[in-house]
Amino acid sequence: MFFLAVLVCALCLNAGSQETKPRYVTGITIIGAGAPCPLFVGGVHKDSPAAKAGIKAGDLLVAVDGHTVAAAQDAVQALFSTSATPVTLQLVREEKPYTVTVQREELAVVLRKDGWKAVEGGFLVKSDATDTEVKYLLAVEKAVEGAHDRLIAFPGHYPENKQLYYPGFEAFLWGKGSQVTVGGIEDGPASRAGVGWGDRIVAVNGVDPRGKSVAQVESLLASPKPVTMTLIIERAGERKIFSFELAQATTVLRDNQRQIIKGKMIPLWVPEKYLHCF
Repeated sequence: MFFLAVLVCALCLNAGSQETKPRYVTGITIIGAGAPCPLFVGGVHKDSPAAKAGIKAGDLLVAVDGHTVAAAQDAVQALFSTSATPVTLQLVREEKPYTVTVQREELAVVLRKDGWKAVEGGFLVKSDATDTEVKYLLAVEKAVEGAHDRLIAFPGHYPENKQLYYPGFEAFLWGKGSQVTVGGIEDGPASRAGVGWGDRIVAVNGVDPRGKSVAQVESLLASPKPVTMTLIIERAGERKIFSFELAQATTVLRDNQRQIIKGKMIPLWVPEKYLHCF
Protein backbone atom coordinates (compact mmCIF):
# COMPACT_ATOMS: atom_id res chain seq x y z
CA MET A 1 0.00 0.00 0.00
CA PHE A 2 1.30 3.45 -0.84
CA PHE A 3 0.44 5.02 2.48
CA LEU A 4 1.94 2.39 4.77
CA ALA A 5 5.45 2.55 6.15
CA VAL A 6 7.90 0.06 4.70
CA LEU A 7 8.14 -1.99 7.88
CA VAL A 8 7.61 -5.59 8.77
CA CYS A 9 4.54 -4.99 10.87
CA ALA A 10 3.87 -7.07 13.95
CA LEU A 11 0.50 -5.37 14.23
CA CYS A 12 -0.86 -5.43 10.70
CA LEU A 13 0.16 -8.78 9.19
CA ASN A 14 -2.92 -10.53 7.80
CA ALA A 15 -5.09 -7.68 9.12
CA GLY A 16 -7.45 -8.10 6.21
CA SER A 17 -7.36 -11.86 5.89
CA GLN A 18 -10.48 -13.95 5.54
CA GLU A 19 -9.67 -16.01 8.63
CA THR A 20 -12.53 -16.24 11.14
CA LYS A 21 -10.20 -16.55 14.11
CA PRO A 22 -9.28 -13.23 15.73
CA ARG A 23 -5.65 -12.18 15.66
CA TYR A 24 -3.90 -11.13 18.87
CA VAL A 25 -0.91 -8.77 18.80
CA THR A 26 1.45 -6.79 20.99
CA GLY A 27 1.22 -3.54 19.02
CA ILE A 28 4.80 -3.11 17.85
CA THR A 29 6.41 -2.85 14.44
CA ILE A 30 9.72 -4.52 13.72
CA ILE A 31 12.52 -3.19 11.50
CA GLY A 32 15.25 -5.57 10.40
CA ALA A 33 17.92 -5.18 7.72
CA GLY A 34 19.24 -8.70 8.28
CA ALA A 35 22.40 -10.03 9.89
CA PRO A 36 24.66 -8.71 11.28
CA CYS A 37 22.24 -5.90 12.12
CA PRO A 38 19.84 -6.43 15.06
CA LEU A 39 16.06 -6.26 15.03
CA PHE A 40 14.67 -2.91 16.14
CA VAL A 41 11.29 -1.95 17.56
CA GLY A 42 10.32 0.49 14.81
CA GLY A 43 7.22 1.81 16.52
CA VAL A 44 4.79 1.20 19.35
CA HIS A 45 1.10 1.82 18.77
CA LYS A 46 -0.79 4.12 21.08
CA ASP A 47 -2.39 2.44 24.11
CA SER A 48 -1.28 -0.98 22.87
CA PRO A 49 -0.15 -3.76 25.22
CA ALA A 50 3.47 -3.03 24.25
CA ALA A 51 3.06 0.66 25.10
CA LYS A 52 1.58 -0.20 28.48
CA ALA A 53 4.51 -2.56 29.11
CA GLY A 54 6.97 0.28 28.55
CA ILE A 55 8.47 -0.86 25.25
CA LYS A 56 9.81 2.03 23.17
CA ALA A 57 10.83 2.62 19.57
CA GLY A 58 14.52 1.94 19.18
CA ASP A 59 14.64 -0.96 21.62
CA LEU A 60 16.42 -4.03 20.24
CA LEU A 61 14.36 -7.24 20.12
CA VAL A 62 16.51 -10.23 21.06
CA ALA A 63 14.12 -13.10 21.86
CA VAL A 64 10.43 -14.03 21.96
CA ASP A 65 9.35 -16.54 24.62
CA GLY A 66 12.95 -17.55 25.12
CA HIS A 67 13.66 -18.15 21.43
CA THR A 68 16.28 -15.92 19.83
CA VAL A 69 14.98 -14.08 16.75
CA ALA A 70 17.31 -12.77 14.06
CA ALA A 71 14.99 -12.41 11.05
CA ALA A 72 12.20 -9.84 11.05
CA GLN A 73 9.65 -12.20 9.52
CA ASP A 74 10.36 -14.82 12.19
CA ALA A 75 9.87 -12.20 14.91
CA VAL A 76 6.58 -11.09 13.39
CA GLN A 77 5.24 -14.63 13.29
CA ALA A 78 6.34 -15.27 16.88
CA LEU A 79 4.62 -12.11 18.11
CA PHE A 80 1.26 -13.13 16.60
CA SER A 81 -1.21 -15.50 18.21
CA THR A 82 -4.75 -16.70 17.65
CA SER A 83 -5.45 -16.45 21.38
CA ALA A 84 -5.10 -13.75 24.03
CA THR A 85 -1.98 -15.28 25.54
CA PRO A 86 0.92 -13.37 27.12
CA VAL A 87 4.30 -13.28 25.41
CA THR A 88 7.68 -12.66 27.03
CA LEU A 89 10.12 -10.45 25.16
CA GLN A 90 13.80 -9.96 25.76
CA LEU A 91 14.98 -6.53 24.64
CA VAL A 92 17.89 -4.15 24.97
CA ARG A 93 17.71 -0.41 25.59
CA GLU A 94 20.82 1.75 25.70
CA GLU A 95 23.03 -1.33 26.03
CA LYS A 96 20.98 -2.59 29.00
CA PRO A 97 18.98 -5.83 28.57
CA TYR A 98 15.51 -6.13 30.03
CA THR A 99 12.67 -8.63 29.91
CA VAL A 100 8.98 -7.85 29.87
CA THR A 101 5.82 -9.95 29.56
CA VAL A 102 3.13 -8.48 27.32
CA GLN A 103 -0.52 -9.52 27.33
CA ARG A 104 -1.60 -9.76 23.69
CA GLU A 105 -4.75 -7.94 22.62
CA GLU A 106 -7.08 -8.44 19.67
CA LEU A 107 -5.85 -6.72 16.51
CA ALA A 108 -9.09 -4.81 15.91
CA VAL A 109 -8.97 -3.38 19.43
CA VAL A 110 -5.35 -2.27 19.12
CA LEU A 111 -6.09 -0.64 15.78
CA ARG A 112 -9.16 1.15 17.13
CA LYS A 113 -7.26 2.58 20.09
CA ASP A 114 -4.73 4.05 17.67
CA GLY A 115 -7.47 5.50 15.47
CA TRP A 116 -7.43 2.90 12.67
CA LYS A 117 -9.38 -0.05 11.36
CA ALA A 118 -8.49 -2.74 8.83
CA VAL A 119 -10.69 -3.27 5.79
CA GLU A 120 -10.46 -5.34 2.61
CA GLY A 121 -6.97 -6.57 1.77
CA GLY A 122 -5.47 -5.31 5.03
CA PHE A 123 -5.91 -1.68 3.95
CA LEU A 124 -5.83 0.58 7.02
CA VAL A 125 -8.25 3.50 7.21
CA LYS A 126 -9.19 5.95 9.92
CA SER A 127 -11.51 4.37 12.45
CA ASP A 128 -14.22 6.97 11.77
CA ALA A 129 -14.21 6.43 7.98
CA THR A 130 -17.70 5.76 6.65
CA ASP A 131 -18.55 2.81 4.42
CA THR A 132 -18.77 5.25 1.49
CA GLU A 133 -15.32 6.65 2.27
CA VAL A 134 -13.84 3.17 2.61
CA LYS A 135 -15.23 2.18 -0.78
CA TYR A 136 -13.77 5.37 -2.26
CA LEU A 137 -10.33 4.81 -0.71
CA LEU A 138 -10.17 1.21 -1.94
CA ALA A 139 -11.05 2.38 -5.45
CA VAL A 140 -8.37 5.10 -5.33
CA GLU A 141 -5.76 2.66 -4.02
CA LYS A 142 -6.50 0.24 -6.85
CA ALA A 143 -6.48 3.00 -9.46
CA VAL A 144 -3.22 4.55 -8.23
CA GLU A 145 -1.43 1.20 -8.07
CA GLY A 146 -2.57 0.44 -11.61
CA ALA A 147 -1.74 3.85 -13.06
CA HIS A 148 1.19 3.42 -15.45
CA ASP A 149 1.56 7.18 -15.82
CA ARG A 150 1.79 7.88 -12.09
CA LEU A 151 4.19 10.65 -11.05
CA ILE A 152 4.98 11.74 -7.52
CA ALA A 153 5.42 15.21 -6.07
CA PHE A 154 7.63 15.13 -2.95
CA PRO A 155 8.51 11.42 -3.28
CA GLY A 156 9.24 9.94 0.13
CA HIS A 157 6.77 12.40 1.67
CA TYR A 158 9.27 15.29 1.90
CA PRO A 159 10.57 18.03 -0.44
CA GLU A 160 14.18 17.73 -1.57
CA ASN A 161 14.86 21.12 0.02
CA LYS A 162 14.11 20.48 3.70
CA GLN A 163 14.09 24.25 4.41
CA LEU A 164 10.82 24.61 2.51
CA TYR A 165 7.46 24.87 4.25
CA TYR A 166 4.84 22.39 3.03
CA PRO A 167 1.68 20.48 4.11
CA GLY A 168 3.39 17.22 5.11
CA PHE A 169 2.45 14.85 2.30
CA GLU A 170 3.47 13.61 -1.13
CA ALA A 171 1.04 13.87 -4.05
CA PHE A 172 0.26 11.41 -6.85
CA LEU A 173 -0.29 12.78 -10.35
CA TRP A 174 -2.02 10.22 -12.55
CA GLY A 175 -4.84 9.58 -15.02
CA LYS A 176 -3.11 11.57 -17.77
CA GLY A 177 -2.90 14.54 -15.45
CA SER A 178 -6.60 14.48 -14.58
CA GLN A 179 -6.02 13.35 -11.00
CA VAL A 180 -3.87 14.81 -8.22
CA THR A 181 -4.36 12.97 -4.95
CA VAL A 182 -2.79 13.03 -1.53
CA GLY A 183 -0.27 10.20 -1.17
CA GLY A 184 1.93 9.25 1.78
CA ILE A 185 1.07 11.65 4.57
CA GLU A 186 3.03 12.42 7.72
CA ASP A 187 2.00 13.75 11.10
CA GLY A 188 2.00 17.37 10.00
CA PRO A 189 -0.13 20.44 9.20
CA ALA A 190 -2.41 18.77 6.64
CA SER A 191 -3.09 15.55 8.56
CA ARG A 192 -3.78 17.48 11.77
CA ALA A 193 -6.28 19.63 9.88
CA GLY A 194 -8.11 16.53 8.62
CA VAL A 195 -6.60 15.90 5.17
CA GLY A 196 -6.12 12.20 4.44
CA TRP A 197 -4.53 9.73 2.05
CA GLY A 198 -6.47 9.44 -1.20
CA ASP A 199 -8.10 12.87 -1.03
CA ARG A 200 -8.36 14.36 -4.53
CA ILE A 201 -6.89 17.85 -4.56
CA VAL A 202 -9.29 20.23 -6.31
CA ALA A 203 -7.51 23.50 -5.56
CA VAL A 204 -4.44 24.83 -3.75
CA ASN A 205 -5.01 28.42 -2.69
CA GLY A 206 -7.55 28.70 -5.48
CA VAL A 207 -5.34 27.10 -8.17
CA ASP A 208 -6.36 23.85 -9.86
CA PRO A 209 -3.32 21.48 -9.82
CA ARG A 210 -4.60 19.21 -12.59
CA GLY A 211 -2.62 19.13 -15.81
CA LYS A 212 0.45 20.63 -14.18
CA SER A 213 3.93 19.15 -14.04
CA VAL A 214 5.46 17.64 -10.90
CA ALA A 215 7.61 20.74 -10.47
CA GLN A 216 4.58 23.01 -10.78
CA VAL A 217 2.58 20.97 -8.23
CA GLU A 218 5.50 21.02 -5.81
CA SER A 219 5.74 24.78 -6.24
CA LEU A 220 2.03 25.11 -5.47
CA LEU A 221 2.38 23.00 -2.32
CA ALA A 222 5.52 24.59 -0.90
CA SER A 223 6.75 27.98 0.23
CA PRO A 224 10.10 29.43 1.35
CA LYS A 225 8.33 30.95 4.35
CA PRO A 226 5.48 29.97 6.71
CA VAL A 227 2.14 30.85 5.11
CA THR A 228 -1.44 29.69 5.43
CA MET A 229 -2.62 27.25 2.78
CA THR A 230 -6.20 26.49 1.83
CA LEU A 231 -6.88 23.13 0.21
CA ILE A 232 -10.12 22.13 -1.43
CA ILE A 233 -10.31 18.36 -1.66
CA GLU A 234 -12.87 15.83 -2.78
CA ARG A 235 -13.45 12.66 -0.78
CA ALA A 236 -16.09 10.13 -1.77
CA GLY A 237 -17.99 12.72 -3.79
CA GLU A 238 -17.97 15.33 -1.04
CA ARG A 239 -15.92 18.51 -1.15
CA LYS A 240 -14.10 19.70 1.96
CA ILE A 241 -12.05 22.81 2.67
CA PHE A 242 -9.03 22.80 4.99
CA SER A 243 -6.86 25.76 5.98
CA PHE A 244 -3.62 25.42 7.93
CA GLU A 245 -0.18 26.98 8.30
CA LEU A 246 2.60 25.19 6.47
CA ALA A 247 5.47 23.71 8.49
CA GLN A 248 9.13 23.52 7.58
CA ALA A 249 10.12 20.06 6.36
CA THR A 250 12.83 19.86 9.03
CA THR A 251 10.13 20.32 11.67
CA VAL A 252 7.91 17.64 10.13
CA LEU A 253 10.88 15.28 10.05
CA ARG A 254 11.58 15.87 13.73
CA ASP A 255 7.91 15.52 14.69
CA ASN A 256 7.90 12.14 12.93
CA GLN A 257 11.10 11.07 14.70
CA ARG A 258 13.20 11.07 11.54
CA GLN A 259 16.45 12.59 10.31
CA ILE A 260 18.35 12.77 7.03
CA ILE A 261 21.92 11.43 7.05
CA LYS A 262 23.88 11.25 3.80
CA GLY A 263 20.65 11.44 1.86
CA LYS A 264 18.98 8.60 3.77
CA MET A 265 15.92 8.95 6.01
CA ILE A 266 16.76 7.36 9.34
CA PRO A 267 14.84 7.21 12.66
CA LEU A 268 16.06 9.72 15.24
CA TRP A 269 16.59 6.99 17.81
CA VAL A 270 19.19 5.01 15.83
CA PRO A 271 22.55 4.91 17.68
CA GLU A 272 25.55 5.96 15.59
CA LYS A 273 27.02 2.46 15.58
CA TYR A 274 23.89 1.14 13.83
CA LEU A 275 23.52 3.86 11.20
CA HIS A 276 24.95 1.48 8.59
CA CYS A 277 21.92 -0.77 9.09
CA PHE A 278 19.60 1.79 7.47
